[in-house]
Amino acid sequence: MKFSLIAVLVVALAIGSESASLVKRDTSAELEKIAKYFQDLVDNLKNVEGPELANKANTYFEQSKAQFQPMVEKLQEQLKPLSSNIEDHIKPLAESVQAQVAPLAGLVQTHVEDVLKFMADQTKAILPPQ
Repeated sequence: MKFSLIAVLVVALAIGSESASLVKRDTSAELEKIAKYFQDLVDNLKNVEGPELANKANTYFEQSKAQFQPMVEKLQEQLKPLSSNIEDHIKPLAESVQAQVAPLAGLVQTHVEDVLKFMADQTKAILPPQ
């Protein structure tokens, strides 16, 4: 039994070691591809002049806008019922919160006015009469 466990452990280590070496090989190849892509991009950007680059960027944005505009409109249409439904739920909630906060706002206003009056009275008491 011990030998079979040792054999299984050795096989598992061998498989893990082999798969790790495969991952390392694939990673370096992928890194080389990415590095080549960015190097080509830099080389192309060096060769392109300002107005030409601006025209290409503008064309790209127009194509992207044309591609995504139908999706955005479709999404807006799908969200219209949801937004009206949310509005129906939020209006009563907002009115309820406003009704609960109104007395507190009045109380806070009264306290602030009292503090300001107290400060004005104390300031008048400290300052010499004119």
